[in-house]
Amino acid sequence: MDDSVDGATTRWADKLELAELVAVLSSAVDRADRARIASCYAEDSFDDHGTFKGTGAQFADFVCRPGPMTSMHHLLGQSVFDVRGDEAWGETFYGFNGSAGTAPVTGHGRYVDYFRRIDGAWKLVYRRVVPDAVPAGDDAGAYWRARRDGDDPSYDRRRSDVVREGRHEGRHEGA
Repeated sequence: MDDSVDGATTRWADKLELAELVAVLSSAVDRADRARIASCYAEDSFDDHGTFKGTGAQFADFVCRPGPMTSMHHLLGQSVFDVRGDEAWGETFYGFNGSAGTAPVTGHGRYVDYFRRIDGAWKLVYRRVVPDAVPAGDDAGAYWRARRDGDDPSYDRRRSDVVREGRHEGRHEGA
């Protein structure tokens, strides 16, 4: 096998592992499985879910705490991954339906993710939720905004939520 075939096979395997990681995380969130949620994230992770911002472990606690959500179902669409050695960026389309008590909740948009391979396994380091629709009552202004140009969050290859001089760089720019 030549190097180009080996490289393509490795990239394909990496993309498959990343897609599996995103799917496992969504499944774990739907089941409120704290351990599985936390296992998808790097220790130094940051998840920006709009009204929730914190580490992957804190996100697991947030999702699994007693609260209004009585059911949740994520459906993932296509994913696009850019793998460069032991780091990767991804964009995955999602839709979700659930219940808060007896009231239905729905939303859809994209996860814009940064991953690192740590000790041979891919982990989520930085997630941004970029919704096209948020559940009724949610604060749409707390999320990254989608754009139909080169300033969309999926293009910036951000590795973390960089804070400089007391503000988040690039946060909701152009909105």
